[in-house]
Amino acid sequence: MIYVLSSAQMKAIDARAINEFGLPARILMENAGKGCADYLLSNYPSAAKERVIILHGSGNNSGDGFVIARWLHLSGSKVALCKVKSGKLSPESQANFELCEKLGILCYDISRDKAVDVFNTHLSSATMIIDAVFGIGFKGELDASLMLLFAATNSCTALRIAIDIPSGTNADSGTGEDAFLADETLCIHSPKLGSLLHTGKTKSGKLHTISLGIPNSYNEAENPAILITDENHATPKRYLGAHKGMYGRVLVMGGSPGFLGSVAMTSRAALRAGAGFVNLLSRKALASYYCCNPAEIMFIGIPESDATNLPDMESCLNLLKQANSLVIGPGLGLDKYALLLLELVLKNSAVPTVVDADALRLIALNPKLQKYLKKPNILLTPHLGEFRTLADITTAQLEENRIHYLQEFVQKHKTRVLLKSDTTVYCDVKNLYLSTAGNDGLATGGSGDVLAGIIASFAAQGMELGKAAINAAFLMGKTAERLALKRQTPSIIPSEIIENLFIKEEI
Repeated sequence: MIYVLSSAQMKAIDARAINEFGLPARILMENAGKGCADYLLSNYPSAAKERVIILHGSGNNSGDGFVIARWLHLSGSKVALCKVKSGKLSPESQANFELCEKLGILCYDISRDKAVDVFNTHLSSATMIIDAVFGIGFKGELDASLMLLFAATNSCTALRIAIDIPSGTNADSGTGEDAFLADETLCIHSPKLGSLLHTGKTKSGKLHTISLGIPNSYNEAENPAILITDENHATPKRYLGAHKGMYGRVLVMGGSPGFLGSVAMTSRAALRAGAGFVNLLSRKALASYYCCNPAEIMFIGIPESDATNLPDMESCLNLLKQANSLVIGPGLGLDKYALLLLELVLKNSAVPTVVDADALRLIALNPKLQKYLKKPNILLTPHLGEFRTLADITTAQLEENRIHYLQEFVQKHKTRVLLKSDTTVYCDVKNLYLSTAGNDGLATGGSGDVLAGIIASFAAQGMELGKAAINAAFLMGKTAERLALKRQTPSIIPSEIIENLFIKEEI
């Protein structure tokens, strides 16, 4: 299980390890630095044993850098410590810095425009640059001198390694356009949220975790985010000798004149993801279009009142009772017809219900519907723009810290949200799950409709709604990754995702 921590959670775990478990701060620093040095020597022996520059400041992240310098030096590496930020060292960091001095490791200071020429000379011949400047303590923006420094390191040919998180990246939000650009980040104890979000995901490169020797139970006590990977990804169980009734009935509601394809893709995705039955419920006038879809999808015209041509509430309620899960929103429209249908579903649905696309826009336009969001069977699946509207926040606020505003919204409405982006996040009042699977091939209209169908299918087959959501997102992302082995990502389309779900061999 990969736990992903906030800066506050990591600090709390460190404090417990020192005060309760009895691991002194000096030992934690030694474990971190020695683990990083061993990893670099094992995985990048040529770069690590040539010319290494370690950038440091004054925090404990720099102390880890001093330990790395010592062990690389003892292995025969040509190491130089470059101070780029002034400040008083902690006792543990000071002790390790003095050990580096005793070993004769080259140390120079450019934090006050000193030794710039020395740094430039070393940079031009460096085989590895290790960033140990800030770690998880960084907030705000880099000063101009560090922006210039990182611009220089980011464009050089040396292998770039960040310790814990790239300096200049906020460990909670992932913001930091001018941060150190790492080829790989060595995450101390656990990955941090900032390495999976916003620009931090790009700045961090490949992630590898370095153990501190702290018990896993300390992580669990903090209720951290959980990253979905190949190891913990789950899909509904299948049974030899099963029949279609065991895998549930998905009811997909949507479609309106001019917006026909989305609900059809949702329905096809639900079928491909294993649902026993899929009913596509849409306006009667659209029957000729939907009846041309795969024969396995059963079209049902929405029962309408003869007097108003609007949905007949009692007849629609009877249809809801037949479903094991439900999707509403793809292509639904924003008119009175759509609003009546959505309110009926939110008020009366008792099965897992995925609320997507136009349904989200209707909720934003009609705040009275928010009272239904606390129902335990309701899942909202917005992309970033839809969530910004739902939460009534600005783009700048969302970019500043999307996890904060997501958790704030969830706590306010006691609801469940799958926030779709390059890193997809599921959040409810107790849990936070992340999936980084996928690529830009999913940046195509219709991808969200496909995801809604997979989620509903998993839920109809018995998966808990939150786990259905994040595992569906992971499956869709991995399918896009496999498709990218066959074709370039711009040419990937949602219908290909549907047709290639669960294919085991390489495409």
